[in-house]
Order: sequence, then structure tokens, then C-alpha cells
Amino acid sequence: MSTSVEDVLAHVASRVDHLRASIGDPPVDEDGWLDCDRIGVADLAGVVDDAVDGGGSTRGGSTRGGSTRGGDRQVAASLLVQSYAHRVLAVSLAAFALGLPWPSPTAEATSVRVVGGRARALRFRTGTLGDADDVGSLVDAAFRAHLVPFVSTVLTVQRLGERLVWANVAASCAAAFRAIEGVARDRGDAAEEALVRRRATDLVAQVPWLAGTGWFDTGREWRWQRTACCLWYRTSGGRTCEGCSLRRQVEP
Repeated sequence: MSTSVEDVLAHVASRVDHLRASIGDPPVDEDGWLDCDRIGVADLAGVVDDAVDGGGSTRGGSTRGGSTRGGDRQVAASLLVQSYAHRVLAVSLAAFALGLPWPSPTAEATSVRVVGGRARALRFRTGTLGDADDVGSLVDAAFRAHLVPFVSTVLTVQRLGERLVWANVAASCAAAFRAIEGVARDRGDAAEEALVRRRATDLVAQVPWLAGTGWFDTGREWRWQRTACCLWYRTSGGRTCEGCSLRRQVEP
């Protein structure tokens, strides 16, 4: 029996409830939807401005040095990249991690809903599925055909270090894999836990843009250690994320 995209989405969501996506064109009566292959500079500039001025998590924040708006824009753009990468890739990566055919995450196959400076929902506009074991095609679909041009547009809108931006993408990918791995570990399914870890490591190793952005720490807990900070600490009262490069471990 052939597997449909609906089957894959249901399976992934049954493992991790927040890894959800819908199918088809975005609803016309719901604001914030953008077709990923049509996102331009004006779209992202508006999203960043909305996060700074209208209530994203950077609202009212300031940099540690006392500067306000400039620092806020950097944080807003950084966190937009992180949320966008996670939203558009997480379901496909989760399917791959489980050994399932993966919904195509190319820009032309996806739409994302962006509200308050964050990507909130995903729709797959086609029923295209990639081969479960074809990691090369998944890398091409996710990066060459989506995130590479998206990052280029972001960097046109707001000046950020490329290393920071790709570290955000890497952390978003790792979060998807860790969500699936954590469920397998909690369930006591050692075979699936090992499968997810292996597939995650294999995929990250094949993405040249993620080289040097971090690594999976296999110590007490399988987690992702970043090598560049996302800047969230600027608007969080100094709090940092798990695996933040500001308190990084030594790379093995």
C-alpha cells in the first residue's frame, strides 16, 4: 500500500503533537500566510518591523549597551530565521528521522503563516513525498531549494552574521530531531532512539551550510550545542537558551 502525505503528517503528529502541518493552499480568510517561493524583501522587512513595533518577543527590549531599536531589529530578524527554519523543516525532518517518506520542504511546495514576527503554521501545497532513505534529495529540497534563498533575503533586510543565521537554522533542525528522539527515549524504544540519532547526524553532516554551527552532545543527554548565539538574551533579561554558545562546552 502506498503512503500518502496525509498518512505521514498523521504519523508524525501522533509522535509529537506540535509537529503539525496542513495540506493545500492557505485559507483566504486567515491573515499572515505567505507562499514560501514568493517571499521577498518587503515581506520580511514588514515581519521584522512588526516584531519590533507591534508585539513580537522583542517588543520594548533593548540591548545590554542601552541601544534600543537597532538591537531589537537584529534580535527580531535572528529569531524570525530560527522560527521559520523550524516551522518549514521540522515535519519533513521528523518523517525522515522515523524512516518515513518525507513531505517536500521546497519553497514552491510550502506556505507558512507568520504572525508577530514568528512562523506559526505550515501548509504543504503539494502531496509530493521524497524517498525515505534519500538524504541527499532532502538536503537539496530543504536547503538549496528553500533556506539558502530565504537566508539571502533575510540578510538583505537586516545585517546579521551568516554564522549566526546558519547556527539558528542548525538549532531548529536539531530541535525537530530531538523532539522525535525524546519521545522514543521516553517510550523505551532504544532501536528508534538510535535510528533517529543516526539519521540526524547523517543529515547534518551532508549540509555544507551547517558546518561548524554546532554538534550533538552525546553525554548525559543527547542535545545540540551551538557555536553562535541567537541574540535572544538581549531581550530575555540575560537568560540564554539550552546549548547557548555563551556557555558552550568544548567540542569533542
